[in-house]
Amino acid sequence: MCGRFSLKNKKAVKDIYDIDIIPRYNIAPSQKILMFSGIKLYYIRWSFSPTWAKIPMNLSNAREESLSIKPSFKNCKRCVIIADGWYEWKKSLEHKTPFYHYIDNSLIHIAGIYNNEGCAIVTTNSSKKILHIHHRQPLLLDKLDISNWIKGEKLLNTCLSDKVQYYPVSQYVNYPSNNGTKCIERI
Repeated sequence: MCGRFSLKNKKAVKDIYDIDIIPRYNIAPSQKILMFSGIKLYYIRWSFSPTWAKIPMNLSNAREESLSIKPSFKNCKRCVIIADGWYEWKKSLEHKTPFYHYIDNSLIHIAGIYNNEGCAIVTTNSSKKILHIHHRQPLLLDKLDISNWIKGEKLLNTCLSDKVQYYPVSQYVNYPSNNGTKCIERI
């Protein structure tokens, strides 16, 4: 699962996509996020509902293995969500501890689905390296995977999952209104 993520690396986004962004450290569902449709880059609401739904379903995640099975995803299109880190919460008996996940200081390309209503992050089983934190993780895409994903090919976890680093952060990130470097500070 992916409940929050960051896109704070202005330089990398400018170098790769030639656009200026405002750094965001705590992007939550229902907010606008940067995505690539295969043709263009634009902002879209992070909240997916099938076009036939009478009441919005507001899905923030979609399991990769259910995309071809569930009617909710029948007419969705594929996209790539631009990030540079994400958060997962590890449950214990006392509380949940948020962990920040990242790959070096680089951008992370995450498989996504979208329609005119919004988008969702595609998740897969977590790699062994981070399984102790949460059993699901975003489906990470390397350069070759980006075009293959958008073309409709089925992908499994890429070797990028082995490069993921993580550390615990404070519960400051639990509140979507908090958006600053304190969200990613190691505790």
